[in-house]
Order: sequence, then C-alpha cells, then structure tokens
Amino acid sequence: MEKLVLLFEEFMMKAIIQTETMLNTDFSKNDKIDSFTDNRDRLLSVISQIANQIDWNSIDNEKKTELNKQLEYIKKLDERLLVKLQEYRAELKLDIEKTCRQKENIRGYNLSDVK
Repeated sequence: MEKLVLLFEEFMMKAIIQTETMLNTDFSKNDKIDSFTDNRDRLLSVISQIANQIDWNSIDNEKKTELNKQLEYIKKLDERLLVKLQEYRAELKLDIEKTCRQKENIRGYNLSDVK
C-alpha cells in the first residue's frame, strides 16, 4: 500500500510541475497547448486510477492532510491556468477579428480607380 501512496505522490508532483511550467509559458510563442492538455488528461487519469486502488482508511491523517494540500494546490493552479487560457483566447479572438476587418478593407479597395 505504501508503494501506491508514493506513486500517487510522485504523479501529483508531476501534475504540479507540468501545470506550473505551462503557467510560465507564453502561449503566443508556444504551440504545445494541445499536447499539454492531452498529457495532463492522461496524467490525471493515472492519478485517479492510483487513488482508487489506495485504501485511504489505512493511511495516517498527517499523510492525508499533506496529500489534500497538494490537491488544493493543483486546484488553485488549475484556476490560474484557466484564467490565463481565457485571456489568451480573448487575445486570439481579437487578432482574428482584426485580420478579418483588414481583409474586408483590402477587398473593398479598388485599384482600377487609381491613376
């Protein structure tokens, strides 16, 4: 059982590190958002599977408290990441709208009238 708890802790730390790394990434210069979300989904799935195999009644309260703190920290990181992703999405939306407006302006420009 102790091995499963250690494995659980290890994967939790990987999730924390991965999320912190993504928070420090400039999304406009990085096209790895898809791979990050895919990898993170797999990582959280593994964490869930490990958690289901652990007999939590046999774990002491101090260890449970420590693991709960890590879970809460991951939740806070997720909230920060969601805010950052929403801000990036808004920036992209503005860029797309600007590009479409510029395209419409160029399309309306008639070069045959220029002398």
